[in-house]
Amino acid sequence: MIMPDPSQDLDSILRRELMPGERLLWSGRPDPARLRAPFAIWFFAVPWTAFALFWEAMALLPWLGSTHTPLGIQWSFGIIFPLFGLPFIGIGLKMLSLPFKARSKAAQTIFGLTDRRIVRVTAGRKRESASVLFAQMGPIDVTADADGYGSLRIQTGTRTDSDGDKVIERFEVFAVPDVGRLEGLLLERKAEA
Repeated sequence: MIMPDPSQDLDSILRRELMPGERLLWSGRPDPARLRAPFAIWFFAVPWTAFALFWEAMALLPWLGSTHTPLGIQWSFGIIFPLFGLPFIGIGLKMLSLPFKARSKAAQTIFGLTDRRIVRVTAGRKRESASVLFAQMGPIDVTADADGYGSLRIQTGTRTDSDGDKVIERFEVFAVPDVGRLEGLLLERKAEA
């Protein structure tokens, strides 16, 4: 049995997102192997999870054959402390899995530039799409490697968070090939709009 090419599926999903009369000028898929930032969470997640596992091991000691633990402590703290540690282990495991989930999501994502807007479509369990019209775009930041792969961040607005701080909202096109060409096409279309 031949499996369908996922890139063709993503291309067809992107084309279905286009409005009537809209032309696709550029499309690109991120390279999941180029996502480095999500692994930075491990600097926090590994010690967190290690300490949570150590806590759980120490909390379970009264149940692992220690005859010196009084029965009242074994039944009170011996139950409460292990239960208290379980959510922290869950949080640690969740943090450790985040980089893998980010790579999986990147493998199911496609970006497109049309004559009206820039679009991001992710086709996982649920199809997610987001787009920004040229009139909504602010300054653009581009980061590119020597081989042309890079990321493009478009400022789409600002808002005030609950603390009263100004937050800049951005639309990001990440880890795509030929990001310089995308920037040129985007600036050209933005000037025309």
